Parts: sequence; C-alpha cells; structure tokens
Amino acid sequence: MLAQLVRVVGSALVLSFPLSLWPAGGTEPGSTVRSVRRTPSPDGFRIAYEWTDAEGALRAIDLPVSRSELEASEMALGFSVAELREFLIGAEIRIREEEGLSALDIARKVVSRISDPQHCRISRDPGRDFNFVMRTNMAGLPGGEAEVARVLAAYRRRWEASRKTVCTRLQAHLKEFAGVHGMEVTPNGIAVDYKKLVRTSAVQLKPIAEEFRRTFGPAKKDILEALYSFVQSIPYMQEPPVEGGRYTAGVSVPLRVLAEDQADCDSKAVLFAALWTDLCNHRTILIRVPGHMLVGIGFPSTEGVTIEIQSTRCLLLELSGPEKTRPGVISLYSAEALSSKNYKYRIVS
Repeated sequence: MLAQLVRVVGSALVLSFPLSLWPAGGTEPGSTVRSVRRTPSPDGFRIAYEWTDAEGALRAIDLPVSRSELEASEMALGFSVAELREFLIGAEIRIREEEGLSALDIARKVVSRISDPQHCRISRDPGRDFNFVMRTNMAGLPGGEAEVARVLAAYRRRWEASRKTVCTRLQAHLKEFAGVHGMEVTPNGIAVDYKKLVRTSAVQLKPIAEEFRRTFGPAKKDILEALYSFVQSIPYMQEPPVEGGRYTAGVSVPLRVLAEDQADCDSKAVLFAALWTDLCNHRTILIRVPGHMLVGIGFPSTEGVTIEIQSTRCLLLELSGPEKTRPGVISLYSAEALSSKNYKYRIVS
C-alpha cells in the first residue's frame, strides 16, 4: 500500500511522501471483494453488505432501511422548480401589497400625481397579479396620446424603483423557504445546509448506527475503521443537481445512498458524518476543496493527515474511493488544496 502523510506544523501544512504519490481517489487497489444483497421487510428492506478494507480484511454488516424514513428524508431535502416559482410569485405579491407597491398602488399614485384621475381611471387586472387596467378618454383629446405615454413612462420608472425594496424583503423570504427545504442561500446560489442535513440524518440513522456498534464493538478506533472502509467502498456516482424535477444541489440523503448503493463525495461525506455523529461525540467537520469534499474528525491519531480548525486537530478522511485507504490518507489533489488554503469548512457536530 502506497503511503502519503500530511501533517500540520503551526499554520502550515507540511507534506512528506515516504514512497510515491497517488492521484485523487485513493491508493493502489487491493482486493475487490464486495457484495450487496437486499431482502424485503415490512417497512422497507434489509441490506447485507460485504466488503474488504484497506488491509484486505473481509467485513460484513446487515442494515435496515425504512421506506417511510427514506421517503420522509427525501421530501425534507430540495424542491421542484415549480415549487420555487410559486413561492416567489406568492411572496412578491404579499410584499408589494404590504409595502403599497402593487401594480395597482403604483399606477394610482402616478395618475394622482401627474394626471387627472377623472380622465385616467385605474383598476385591478383580475387575470394578472403584476398588471393593472387603465381606462382613459384622453386618446381623442389634443395631446391625449402623449399624456397616456407620460403616465405609462412614469409608472415604469416607479415600478423599477420599487424592485430594490421588494428584492431585499424577498431575499429574507427566500432564506426561510430554503431552510424549510433543507437548503440555505449562499453568495453562489441555493446550496444544501450540510449541518442541518447531518444532524437530522443522524436521528434517522440511529438504528443503523446501533448496528455498527453491535457488529464492530464499542472501541471507537474499530468503529472508525469499519465505518470509514464501509462508506469508502460504496461505488462513486456523480449526482445531478436536479433529478426527477427536484433540485437537491446534487446531494443524496444518506438512506438513499444506502438504498441505491452509490453516491458522490458530498453524499458519502454526509452519510459518514451522520453515522459518526451518533457513534462518537468527537468534532466532525465537512471540508470543501474545489470540486471535492473531505471529512475531518477530532479523533486522536499518531499518523495521517491532520489539520487544525478552530483549535481542534482533525484527522482527514478521503471517502470518495474507489481505491481503499486507511483513515488519514488523502489524495495529492486534496493535500495541495489544503496547503494553499483553497478550502472552506462547515462544523456539523
């Protein structure tokens, strides 16, 4: 097995490479023994996994997956484009009515200020929330068409000026909408709220965490090695941001990862973190480098990659696979990103 160790001295990462380097994804492949068998149960199914770890040892565990919990967890994450559109339209209508900035309100104010309400009557458009109906008898009067054009131009200016107020309040409503759907608004768009997802998933995965504890014993080192190798062995599969018309930012909930036996690095990281949170009370951190995610745990270790975050020394875990590694061994790509401080992190427990 190729070795790559990264340690932190002060604020800098120090890389040492006793043998040769390996690319992003893992070390030399070892044994490829792995099998998955599903058996129906009253509320879902049980899945029997067998896999080999980085040392070539055969491991096995039998896990329950509740169909109702799976469906509930998936409904709690993400939203459809139609849901978002309906929410934004409804929220803007409410905001404009509260602020006196509806199309009807603005049009009436413009007419009362620059024209004659007797000749230019404004009413609500029953078919469209952001329109108004204007009836006028000025078209046939001298200068009437110019007067109508002046009213409409003033209306457009007031409407555009109202957007700042509406957008500021709409942004706050959007944050609430995202939070209800397990997401959060970031400078780059709507993303998964990883802290919330890990913590809610930890509750849903308690029966599975108990199975790991029962199968691999109470020793945290043994559980770490078993859980790490289990999640790492799950086949890698890139998740699309929108699937089945539902936006999830490309993240699968942990129960879906177990049910489908495939996931990308983000989804694997969430699965590991959710189970580890229940199995161990050490600090757990999700670390994002460009295009990839690792997990950091506040676990005492004498070797391997570590990084200090908020005064906690964290052992780094590379879960994407498909190659098998031990905890604390990461790819050269991840090491270079960390060394250049090109990463962000989220403390999830």
